[in-house]
Amino acid sequence: MTVSPGAIAQASEYNTVATLVNKVFGDNYSTAAPTDTNKTNHKFGWGADNIASALAVGTTITAERLQFTVDRTNVMTDHCSVTNSSILMFAAPLNAGRTSVDMNAPVRAEDLNIVENKINNTILANNTHLTIDPTNASSLIATPVSGGPYTRSTPWTNQLIAQHKWSFDSYNHARYFFNSGGQLRLVMEMMGGSTAGYYNWSDVINEIGVLSFNWDNLLQSNNNYTAGTSEGKGFYDLTQYYGDGSDAGTNDEGLLFTSSGVTVSGYGYGSYYEPTGAYGFVSNANPPYTSMYSSAYSVYSSYSSTYSAYANLRFKLYGKWANNGSDVVFRLVLDDNTFVEVIDGQIEATCTYLMPDIIERNSATFDVNPDPILSITNNFNSADDS
Repeated sequence: MTVSPGAIAQASEYNTVATLVNKVFGDNYSTAAPTDTNKTNHKFGWGADNIASALAVGTTITAERLQFTVDRTNVMTDHCSVTNSSILMFAAPLNAGRTSVDMNAPVRAEDLNIVENKINNTILANNTHLTIDPTNASSLIATPVSGGPYTRSTPWTNQLIAQHKWSFDSYNHARYFFNSGGQLRLVMEMMGGSTAGYYNWSDVINEIGVLSFNWDNLLQSNNNYTAGTSEGKGFYDLTQYYGDGSDAGTNDEGLLFTSSGVTVSGYGYGSYYEPTGAYGFVSNANPPYTSMYSSAYSVYSSYSSTYSAYANLRFKLYGKWANNGSDVVFRLVLDDNTFVEVIDGQIEATCTYLMPDIIERNSATFDVNPDPILSITNNFNSADDS
């Protein structure tokens, strides 16, 4: 929006800026549905009340209306992870700085330009509106309202399958949570076992770390853990299906993450092989030694081959939407059917979430409450576990 400095702001110019403010702070796309083929616009909107953006031609734009746009833009700047975190001030006429305008004073068009430029060049650039300043978010542990506890201590041999869901008030409420930087998280742990199967699976599970699901990706925590494979799918990539064979979805349609396999350096099978005395120091080489060495090498090769197979052991996480998009559902799959070994000890899943904090500034309030609700819909002790 190009204007001449000093010109009085027109209603059409104000409407353009107010619509831009609503695009991020309010919601210009409230009819969005999870079944929409094109979800490009779904990622805009934090769900606050929209400000007036359809003023009639000839309406005088006063400082009060300008303040509405400034307050909301300053909350955006505070909330997001931005490089230019300076808040907006009113434009300065004739080298005389001003930080306020009388409520009923007409607004100059360049004042609106400052708001527009801040949103376009700082907030919307590089999808910054989808980020969150860590100081404006709280990491919270979720207590399931049903289906818990999310643990198993009974030995198993074939598979464990579990499922939990996060419920929002509506699909739009879920949009506002993810659009403002909210994340759904999962961390698992295995402990207290002693079988070979336990050591293999505990290596896989304990090396995953924290999995964080956001608007466009599934992220694994830092490099202290063995990297798995994220499919680069987030909230807006979910469909109605997992695609793991349990529903009508195409193959791996909802696959989000696959862990690494058993690693030599972790808890895995290879680490726990104890060499026999044939690997030790022998002062005099003789035929019996040669025979022992050959025999031991054969045993080692067998263990090495077995380890190689266990390196393909994988945990998989699937996701989908349900209940008209108001639920985000995750499916955890630990498949041991290839090996059918006893896995003892305890496995535990903990669900946490990153919740954006409330921010208030004059006329503007950012708030994506209520928090999502966690339910365990299939724990590790159900009929599909064995």
